Amino acid sequence: MSTATTAEVRTGFGAAILLGIGDDDNVACVAEHDAATEDEARCWIEQTLPTAAMPNWVHQRPHGTAGAFLFAIYAEGIRVHDGPGESHWENYPDDAPEHTADLIDGTVHWWPRADIQRKRHIPRGGCRDGSAA
Repeated sequence: MSTATTAEVRTGFGAAILLGIGDDDNVACVAEHDAATEDEARCWIEQTLPTAAMPNWVHQRPHGTAGAFLFAIYAEGIRVHDGPGESHWENYPDDAPEHTADLIDGTVHWWPRADIQRKRHIPRGGCRDGSAA
């Protein structure tokens, strides 16, 4: 059940680059993007994840970046405004699937693996800005 109690601004797809450390797979959000379409969310992740950087505080830990990793996720939903300058993303419908990507050897890998996912259409010329997805 949705916990939205404030005005729902728009529906779309929320995409985020997240930081995980060890077994805790969601320590911090590094970047996020609200997309109008699923393809836009995937393209943003495919462009942003390979160049995303760990936050400075991760490098300053006693073990540095050991055990730290970046990954991405997107899901269909709504951006809910909680107050001035504050909002959060809620999956909508509540059981909307979340799509996860890992960065392995500089390449974005989607889970479940692309060979068992539905095929998606990439517009000729790649993503909206012309880069290949």
